[in-house]
Parts: sequence; C-alpha cells; structure tokens
Amino acid sequence: MSSVSQIRIRARLAKPPEYVLTKFPRYERAFFLSYANFILKLILSGEIRELLSALVAAEGIRSDRSIDLRVMIFPAKQLRRQPSRILYGSYSHTLAQISLYPLRISKDRTRREGSELFANSLSLLSLGQRKLIGEIATAAISTLIHEVLHVKFQQRSLARYVEEGMVQRLERTYMRQWADKLDGVLRSQFSSSIANVSVEA
Repeated sequence: MSSVSQIRIRARLAKPPEYVLTKFPRYERAFFLSYANFILKLILSGEIRELLSALVAAEGIRSDRSIDLRVMIFPAKQLRRQPSRILYGSYSHTLAQISLYPLRISKDRTRREGSELFANSLSLLSLGQRKLIGEIATAAISTLIHEVLHVKFQQRSLARYVEEGMVQRLERTYMRQWADKLDGVLRSQFSSSIANVSVEA
C-alpha cells in the first residue's frame, strides 16, 4: 500500500512457517490461501485506500515509521487465559506491525466451499455464500480500522482499557460510515478476477 496521509502502510501476505503448514490438510491450505489473497486484494483496492486515507487524515494519525501490514493466512491461536476470545488482529508498536487474521471457519465449511468461494461471481454464489463473503470482508476491514486507530494512541500512555474503549467506539463509527461503500467495493472486487498473490516472507 502506498503512502496514506501521515503514515505509510505496506501490505503483504505473511508466509507461515513450514511446521504450521503441515498442521492443515491440503483443502484447508487452499481455502485459507485464497481467503488471504482475497483480503489482500480488497485492502489494496483504490476504494479502501481512499477510505483509509480519509480516516488517517480525520484522526490526525501519524507514525515516524512505515507500518508493516501482514495478512495472515491461518487463524490465530486461541488465547490461553481467554479461550473464548478469538484474535482477529493485533498491532505491535515495537515492530510497527499490524497483523490481520482470518475468521475461524469450520473444517466442514472450508471443505464444502473450497477456494472457489473467492473466485466465483457474486451472482453465482448462494445466499449463504454471499453472507459468508460479507462477514469475511467486514471482519477484515473493521479489524484494519481498529488496528490503525491503535497507531493513533500509541504515544498517549493511556490505560489499556481506556484506549481499547476509545478505539472500539471509533471503529463502530467508521464502519457505519463505510457500510454502503464496502458493499460497492465487494461488487467491484468480484467483477474483476481474483488475482493470486504470491506468499511473501
């Protein structure tokens, strides 16, 4: 991703280590790689970059370092102390790095849908498939907004719960504002071919 107002964000796929790849059967590897490619293409689209630029400018977000935005291929591990909580994204101030994780989707669903879910025209998808695509896109974009907003507060030394509360409120505000535009972006993405993007270390 090119320069975004006061911060620079570079988006890429994150290459998982070999020992992680071996934990997943072939059909799951194919599904989640297509999922990650879909999300990377979505966040690199001109429409999303424009919306993100507007957010960064409105919030006055600055960083003296380029932000490394990693689109992760596999879901994050469940947190040990909070097994019911699922991690969808994270921001490391130390590394200047944002990580976006996919939703947890059952093995049966990934086998049934396959990587073709992300290659078909929206008009060819069932209602259930379109709903899943919508959930996937919404989760990725809301998580991206959330983590970029954390960049804003990185130097304010707020209590963790205070910062998280402010970020969540702003995230909800921007997602409401972006709702209609996101629908149009999705249709635009499916009107063009879903490009395969090589995994980058």
